[in-house]
Amino acid sequence: MTGPVAAPPRTPPSRRGRWLTVVAVAWAVVLGVLGYVSMRSDPPTVRDQRSIGEARPLVDRAVGELAVAAGSDAVLSISRYEVTSGCRITPIRSGETLERDVIVYTGQTDGPALLDRIVDRLPPSYEASVRHGQQHDTLRADAGEFVSVRGGVTAPGIVIITVGTGCRPPAPLGVEVPTPSGEDRRIGDRMLVALGGTLDDVTVAEAPCPTGGTVRTVSATGSRSGSGKPLREVLVPLFGSAQGGPALIDTVDLYAYRSDEAMVAVDAEEDGTLGASVTTLC
Repeated sequence: MTGPVAAPPRTPPSRRGRWLTVVAVAWAVVLGVLGYVSMRSDPPTVRDQRSIGEARPLVDRAVGELAVAAGSDAVLSISRYEVTSGCRITPIRSGETLERDVIVYTGQTDGPALLDRIVDRLPPSYEASVRHGQQHDTLRADAGEFVSVRGGVTAPGIVIITVGTGCRPPAPLGVEVPTPSGEDRRIGDRMLVALGGTLDDVTVAEAPCPTGGTVRTVSATGSRSGSGKPLREVLVPLFGSAQGGPALIDTVDLYAYRSDEAMVAVDAEEDGTLGASVTTLC
């Protein structure tokens, strides 16, 4: 009988195989580092690569650009941050949207021309455009990194433009939301009391201007019973006469004009709801 056959000795791994393993590991490390650097520094290629907190500065900048582009011949107000949850980034991934509005008041028939002026004054990088039709006059622009600028004429003499992030990953906004000062509350109370109403709330919204400074809107809401005095009889004594002529809008329920101190707008609804804004620009 023959004894057990010994297994052949193992062949040590070749030098070439070891080098292939080292190269593969090194290449994986390089790709990981490049991916991290790209994620941190390169501009996004899809919207959900940036959270609403990371997109918030672009929204603020666009609001400031729009406020300045509206020019000195209009009255405007800006809104606070509006964060809405419940949108879907993917079928299994939820997100949030961040939006801010710029509301511009002009002459009853001047809305389409105002859109043209805003488009001409926005930065070239926004690639802003305007479309005039029989039923609608609209504006479109891109503030960068998938932050959209959309708006148009919503009523005679009224233009509303919305800056929005679209659906993105939720995140803190990374900025302290401004709160009204004691003087802001006094101004709001004076306005609504003069209109024959009572004050419910005062809010503040701010955005940076492109050349420095801040556009700031103080908004007051409240209610009253009855029709009250004509709006012009109330506002002009509080804020001074209108600059450069009559008010831009002067109707029973809406009054908008530029005073010596600020841009003022008041909306008095038939149901007694009152809304007033005072805006200072840069």
